[in-house]
Amino acid sequence: MAAPGSSTAARWLRCQRPSAGAAVNVVLLPHAGGSAGFYRGWHGLLPRELELHAVQYPGREDRFTEPAIQDMAEMADAVTEAITPLFAREVVLFGHSMGGSIAYEVARRCEAAGRAPRLLVVSGRGAPHREPPASLHTADDDTLLAEVRQQSADGSEALDDPELRALLLPVIRADYRLAETYRPQAVEPLRAPIAVLRGRGDDEVDAERAAAWRDLTAAGCGQFEFDGGHFYFQQDESRVVATVVALISRTFR
Repeated sequence: MAAPGSSTAARWLRCQRPSAGAAVNVVLLPHAGGSAGFYRGWHGLLPRELELHAVQYPGREDRFTEPAIQDMAEMADAVTEAITPLFAREVVLFGHSMGGSIAYEVARRCEAAGRAPRLLVVSGRGAPHREPPASLHTADDDTLLAEVRQQSADGSEALDDPELRALLLPVIRADYRLAETYRPQAVEPLRAPIAVLRGRGDDEVDAERAAAWRDLTAAGCGQFEFDGGHFYFQQDESRVVATVVALISRTFR
């Protein structure tokens, strides 16, 4: 279900379980190649006090006819506009992998506009000002696909179908370009606290790169580790969601 409100919000946000009595809107931003449907299981794991809004990027699921966005500023501006109506309540941002960087840029824009989120949760992503250069978005199809298969959370079997692969690969490449060419224009600490989640076996985000998020907040930064790799939360989704709920509850005390 699309989120109510402005036409922009309806295009960008998916809310499967609206809750009129909710006090907090939780915005989920997917990884490269990911979609709002990736968080489908989270809706039933959240208490009714929290209303979940998963961001649907262009180029996937019900927006598959739209061109994927390849520029971080364009993406962050669009998401910021889309979630503006959600600030009728408190807002928490959660982003995994590429979504973590987008969430950070959205938080910066929201704070600059006087609509500060109460908490930023980044998952499976190192602090953007310390991320090393990467160029997989320029690699040949086989190399890019091998990386996607290695890190894939689910749905990688779709890449075995030539027709589906032809549809998915341009979107994946665009997402990688967005993530790999992004560099923060300025390193100014957020007023919101940051919680960093990672899998102990994630070869993309070691403890040092995760800890560097502390440079990007003036309100404290906590780290939380789980068994598993880059998509650690698929091993025990309920435990990870429970941790996120506990972090939100702690923030609103």
